[in-house]
Amino acid sequence: MQVQAEFDDWRRFMIVGVTAGSRRDAEKVADDCDLNFLLLANATADCEAYGVRLVWGSTFYLVNPSGRIVASGLTACEERLRAELEPGSR
Repeated sequence: MQVQAEFDDWRRFMIVGVTAGSRRDAEKVADDCDLNFLLLANATADCEAYGVRLVWGSTFYLVNPSGRIVASGLTACEERLRAELEPGSR
């Protein structure tokens, strides 16, 4: 996520990626994309248990410092982080 390079305090939030792909596929994506956040693999059963709908086999969540999911989807997560972290935004 580009916002991670722009703001030092993005780590107040947790980004979680969830995929139905295999662990090997998730590790390759994490390495290729230089991800520095959690990516859960083989998560189909877990997602179904929590009512999470995987779009294109994966999704992302942004969890605020209180532990609440505040955005889902990569674009929405990045937009929410930017809104929370830009000076004068809150």
